[in-house]
Amino acid sequence: MNNLNVVITVDDNYIRPALIMLESLFEHNPAPVHVWLLHSNVCDDNLCRLTSHVEARGGQFTDIRVAGGLFEGAPVNKYFTKEMYYRLLIPRLLPEEEERALYLDPDIIIRGDLRRLYDMDFQGKMMAAIPDYLGDSYYPERKKNLGLGEEYRYINSGVILFNNPLMRAEFDLDDMFGFLAREGGAYEFPDQDLINVYFKDRILYAPREFNFTTEYVSVGDFLRYVFSPRYRRSEQVTVAHYMGKCKPWKPSYYYKYYGLYQSYLKPYLTPEEKRQFRLRPWLVLKAVTTAVWRVLFGGSRQAKEA
Repeated sequence: MNNLNVVITVDDNYIRPALIMLESLFEHNPAPVHVWLLHSNVCDDNLCRLTSHVEARGGQFTDIRVAGGLFEGAPVNKYFTKEMYYRLLIPRLLPEEEERALYLDPDIIIRGDLRRLYDMDFQGKMMAAIPDYLGDSYYPERKKNLGLGEEYRYINSGVILFNNPLMRAEFDLDDMFGFLAREGGAYEFPDQDLINVYFKDRILYAPREFNFTTEYVSVGDFLRYVFSPRYRRSEQVTVAHYMGKCKPWKPSYYYKYYGLYQSYLKPYLTPEEKRQFRLRPWLVLKAVTTAVWRVLFGGSRQAKEA
């Protein structure tokens, strides 16, 4: 069986989430796995941690240092860093013989076999990715603002399978840099919006189970998930993606699959963090109350301010 090439792009701030994601990856994918790290400045100690973590589970680890100035002028905002763009370099930086590579965000937990995704027929597309359930279904105005017609789905860039030979043959990095310089300043989610717009005709849509975003899509969804075990069991989730600002390694996290993440996180917690997690019920109550307040009164308050 061919290697499962998994690529991550992180800096020193995201090493622990990356280790946790890789732990879940190897638990459910024992076949030969080669983990590639694209980075610009991860320190030697963290490179050693990643190497030991992967090799102890029977995998192979390779780090590739990206020239620091390559995306120097690219737009970044919020908690996004320039490393988010490195996924577009995967076909260019991996060896020629590697025909496929699966990019994974570090804020992910793997719950099953990834081979059904990894071995997909690309059908002539440059990449396979999963439509973003929130962005595609609940915020159609975002697609419209990006110039994406109804025939396109808005994908989430946290899980992308790259068709390396086709990307090497037809993707012009300099052309994309020019496009990014002209259009990228207006993007809310810089790399994700770029991928959706620039590659819109070259993306194969994959099943949602391989990038299942854990945020609640409505108050009803929240209530069903909290109070209905049958509803939770009905969700087919191979990859749980804890996207958004509220992360499961924070005590105030209240979205889906908190318990799943905690089962991996506990061994990594410091004594101080364990004390913070003891306050979790009050922090969650505060977070939920704030979220409900925004849903009920946020729109009217913004309208008054406008």
